[in-house]
Amino acid sequence: MISALIGSVIMAAVSVAMLMAVEVTDKALFKVGKYPLTSQERQILIDAGFKLEEIDIVNEEIKLLKFNE
Repeated sequence: MISALIGSVIMAAVSVAMLMAVEVTDKALFKVGKYPLTSQERQILIDAGFKLEEIDIVNEEIKLLKFNE
């Protein structure tokens, strides 16, 4: 009987912890922002064979991203 009670307390604690984890993740994703490519990211794309025009298109697409809709 006591082991069942301990088990249900553990299950309740784990459920609360999972809900808190989901809430923290949701808040973090809500605050996410969009930033233009950094110079390091641009260099990676250049090294990968992208042209400057294509990199500018990627930057424009980043600006058009809509979060939280």
